[in-house]
Amino acid sequence: MVRRRTWLVALVALVLVVATVAYGVVAVDRPRVESVENDWGTVTSERTEVETKVTVDNPFLLRLGDAAADVSYTVSLNDVEVAAEEENRVHLAGDESTVAVSTWIDNDEIPAWWASHVNNDETTTVRVEPDIVVDYAGIRVPAEELTRTRTVHTNLLEPLATNESRQFQVSNQTVFVVDETDAQWGNATVNRTPIEASATVTNSLGIPVPITQLGYTVRLNGIVVGQGVAARQTVLEPNRTRTLEAGAAIDNSKLDEWWVTHRRQGGASNLTVDFNATIAYGGVERTLPLDFISYERRFRTDLFGAENASGNASANVSAGGGNGENGGGREPAENGTQLVGSDGASRSRGV
Repeated sequence: MVRRRTWLVALVALVLVVATVAYGVVAVDRPRVESVENDWGTVTSERTEVETKVTVDNPFLLRLGDAAADVSYTVSLNDVEVAAEEENRVHLAGDESTVAVSTWIDNDEIPAWWASHVNNDETTTVRVEPDIVVDYAGIRVPAEELTRTRTVHTNLLEPLATNESRQFQVSNQTVFVVDETDAQWGNATVNRTPIEASATVTNSLGIPVPITQLGYTVRLNGIVVGQGVAARQTVLEPNRTRTLEAGAAIDNSKLDEWWVTHRRQGGASNLTVDFNATIAYGGVERTLPLDFISYERRFRTDLFGAENASGNASANVSAGGGNGENGGGREPAENGTQLVGSDGASRSRGV
């Protein structure tokens, strides 16, 4: 009887020890994601590599022996999930462990992201969400999560929003005066991104000026992504002021080709929109460039953050109820570019 009680006491003691250890691992000293760093890797005509490093802070108990982790993460641009990866049985050791994983973005996802960027007032929120579960001595312990977010903004049509007065001349003769120009995006879809441009003009001649057609060409890094007729026949009456409207569109099926050049240039691009008019003047039809509503704009999409960038982008990291600091990425800022990034800080260890 005494012997049986001894075994019972020993069994209870063993259960308490195991429970105490388990409690210490699960409730007291969980592993924690300390940082998440993303960078771009290889770019092909079909896909783009995203390289990710996740640093895990190992609690004391996990430093005493070998531990393994199952690592998964997703990368989203606005509501478009562009990358997801899972790595199982990753070895962890020491105070901190850095897990390096990579995944691929299908370049066919780029039109959906572009449409969301345009429809969201040219704003993209990049969201990186790692999920790590540590396995130690048969006990699976989820790490404290850390989500990295970064917001970037462009203003690609800004050059057209002006009330600067300009003259349109043919053979050194002023045909009309441009008083104001403007442009805005229409509702973008996965297939098409409309651009609605306008110009307020005054015909300074004593005769009507027929415009038989307005044409346009849109290029990104020299690649024609849109071309067609912006408006058909109209007449500028003599000594009258009116508004010319021109509708252009980007063919989003061309954006995967542009994206390759964009990434190979470190996330920088030139957007050019050229309008032309075919007018009847002096008995002759001529096709002439409309410089007053044509423009070029250089921009960046610094989606993962640039160390020395400045401007109107921000980044945040949240872990439980905390905030974060972030940095990383290797896209240098350039003079004359638009859309760059600046990071805020609210956590002692950077992401």
